[in-house]
Amino acid sequence: MIRSLVFDKDGVILDLVGTWFPVMQALADYTLTLQPDPAASGLTRVALLDAVGVDDASGHIDPLGVCAAGSFRDIRAIWQALLPADMTPLAENEAYQIEMRRLARELVHGNAVPKGDVATPLNRLTSAGFRIALLTNDSEESARHGLEQLGILQLFDPVIGADSGHGGKPDPHGLLHCVAAHGATPQEVLMIGDTNADFGAARAAGVADFICIADSPDERPHPDVPVANVIPRLSDLPDLLVRRGDMKQG
Repeated sequence: MIRSLVFDKDGVILDLVGTWFPVMQALADYTLTLQPDPAASGLTRVALLDAVGVDDASGHIDPLGVCAAGSFRDIRAIWQALLPADMTPLAENEAYQIEMRRLARELVHGNAVPKGDVATPLNRLTSAGFRIALLTNDSEESARHGLEQLGILQLFDPVIGADSGHGGKPDPHGLLHCVAAHGATPQEVLMIGDTNADFGAARAAGVADFICIADSPDERPHPDVPVANVIPRLSDLPDLLVRRGDMKQG
């Protein structure tokens, strides 16, 4: 019996492009200014964004790319490899990390874009008796602000970010923490996500199944995700759980 549902945030509850594309452009622009000689390096915002799966011209974010699946630490590491070797490493630049957090807060807080109607299905799921949690590779603070803006923060317990002390996905520790917080076993839990990091965490934690949010089965993060488990929007989740026998009709 499924008792607990653990959700990823971006691409599942929040619209990834609508919420994060402006942030990624601003972060890339700021990163370029830190080079000893920006004009001489030839490195561009287009190149930085492309390296993490973001198309600067269209705004498309590759659901299988690092921007969608990874943390800011992962993005920073990829950008570091492209930057001049004689500059201060980004990971050692405290001012850079402070500015990164400031830009994310300024551009996301108050501007979170939901991926369709998320409040209705989430309220339906909690009314049916499911415990729900959030597990994201974003920071916990950012996650809480986004959920609060959409009026759904109170539905989630716990809310776990990559900085909450359990590591980031695909490591399973954050997911296992959610399982324990709900007093469940992994076999009583579903992970709902959209990236290989989400699927990897679900597989490593040994949860009952993985439900994928993707526009088409071709965009599911791994061939081992059954096509029947792919839905385009969170609003389709309650009906899927009814079809699976995990939830009663009503």
